[in-house]
Amino acid sequence: MKKMFFAVVAMLFVSALQGAAKSCDVNVMQWNLHIAIDMNGRYNLKKQADVILTHDPDVVVLNEIDKNCARTGYIDMTRELATMTGMCFSQFGAARVLPPEGLYGNAVLSRYAMELVGSWHIPASLDEPRGMTLVKIKAPNPFLIAFTHLCWRQTPEENIQRIKAAESIDILVRRNNPGKLPVIVIGDYNCYPDSDPVKKMTELGWSIGKVLPTYPSKAPKSAIDHIFTRTDDKRIEILDRIGIDEKIASDHIPVINKLRIYRNR
Repeated sequence: MKKMFFAVVAMLFVSALQGAAKSCDVNVMQWNLHIAIDMNGRYNLKKQADVILTHDPDVVVLNEIDKNCARTGYIDMTRELATMTGMCFSQFGAARVLPPEGLYGNAVLSRYAMELVGSWHIPASLDEPRGMTLVKIKAPNPFLIAFTHLCWRQTPEENIQRIKAAESIDILVRRNNPGKLPVIVIGDYNCYPDSDPVKKMTELGWSIGKVLPTYPSKAPKSAIDHIFTRTDDKRIEILDRIGIDEKIASDHIPVINKLRIYRNR
């Protein structure tokens, strides 16, 4: 009887572990850092790191990041933030060269190990190069993050470029996900939820997450920072999106995206 009792307990324990492994929750912060210039006009990367530390996300996607640029003191902002926040894994994705030797683009920090899948230029005006970077986040249930930042200018020409960029993002994600992992596309789209580029994403099979005003930070009224998941992939769920009331650190507020990732569903 004693052996049977322990056998049953062991089976229940294993079953509980297996059940727990079926899904995992991951908090992803997305934030346009305004190249670390705060709303008082000061370079203030320490303040931005403190905001990240306060909200303790698992992954942070960042837009407007400098690397070795004269205008921000030749700092590798991605590496500096990784050090200040204690997030051991980071990846910078360059979109634009700023002479003499600087780079400008997007970045991701993570508590989980990550793997770079690729980084590409996407359609944009010649004087405003834009990029998308794709990484694998090795959470208990791994998933992909594609992060980007589209042009800010609200002209018919730029609108066409943003639509083409949406098409390019879709192609790149599909082409570079041979393991068919769950995936999110996230970043500063610089366009509203009812805009043509967002409509193009939905036409291509992507669902937009809860819409939040994120700009300007002192009184947010423009919803231009977005997250997308595949409409037909039930393995990844956006439980909520929460805008953080942070008026000084940047011209955008940060957003916490609460994700649940299922192993199979």
